[in-house]
Amino acid sequence: MKKDLLYVMYMGGPDSIEGIEEFLRNLFSDRTIIDFHIGGFLQNILAKKIAKKRAVKVAPEYMKLGGRSPQYPYLISLLDRIRPMYQKRTGNTLETSVGMCYYHPYIEDSLRGLHDSSYNSIYVTTMYPQYSYTTAGVCFDRFDKAQRLSGNIKKIESWHLNESYNTCLIKRIRDAAEKLGKDVSECRIQFSAHSLPEYTVKRGDAYTRQINEQARYIVNAVSPKSWGLSYQSRTGPVKWVGPYTDQELTRLADEKTDNIIVVPISFVSDHIETLIELDEQYIPAVRAKGLNIVRAESLNDSDDFAESILNIILS
Repeated sequence: MKKDLLYVMYMGGPDSIEGIEEFLRNLFSDRTIIDFHIGGFLQNILAKKIAKKRAVKVAPEYMKLGGRSPQYPYLISLLDRIRPMYQKRTGNTLETSVGMCYYHPYIEDSLRGLHDSSYNSIYVTTMYPQYSYTTAGVCFDRFDKAQRLSGNIKKIESWHLNESYNTCLIKRIRDAAEKLGKDVSECRIQFSAHSLPEYTVKRGDAYTRQINEQARYIVNAVSPKSWGLSYQSRTGPVKWVGPYTDQELTRLADEKTDNIIVVPISFVSDHIETLIELDEQYIPAVRAKGLNIVRAESLNDSDDFAESILNIILS
């Protein structure tokens, strides 16, 4: 009996302290995601140096997360929730598999284990709601080069305006407002997205446009007092898309803007960017100035997020 397949891709993250350097070396070596404009050979050399130095710097942060990135465990748990939902809705059995660009399980390796199987429907997507050629684009490029799957393939390259997915975010924004003891109409929403090198926008990348589209979609649904969009997690010797979240939050605090809800709009699960960068570095600095601020919870492996992924692949 044939099954259906959901194949999900991510850039990946280290599963141990020892794996941090390998992950970072692979990441900084890829000129598609970040180009230092020094040629491939020299970039590989620089990537090794950056990875070695940065691995030492971020190791304590990963230690706080249990010694590994939580993204992969959350994704596996999410897929465990999706499979019975899929069978209940369609009557078909769903197999799931995961492939990563820069750490285990690599896309090429996980696909190799599927080549001898036949499927009816094959759904292929990433855990990036917004499309960028540096994230989802890299994933799909590797998938296209490595896959030899038998079945009807449906690719979902972006899903930033999917109604059920955004309903998950809206619920968490309203929950965050309750934690502040306010209605959303009394709050400032500060969307925070992972930054990209500025040259990607100049090349026509869709990412920042889709981030803006989704932010406006959510704002129209919840009607906050005010809102803004900023970017975080910049690194490396190139110019990154701004404004930067840490600077924007400092500005809001200096202006005495109260009741701020930080929404990590490009992150579907917790990682260093949410648990360390936002929760431990940026947000406490605002609270120290006597202002109310809270982060909207990440979707992680929640039931409603699993349901939204199911809606995305079946729509």
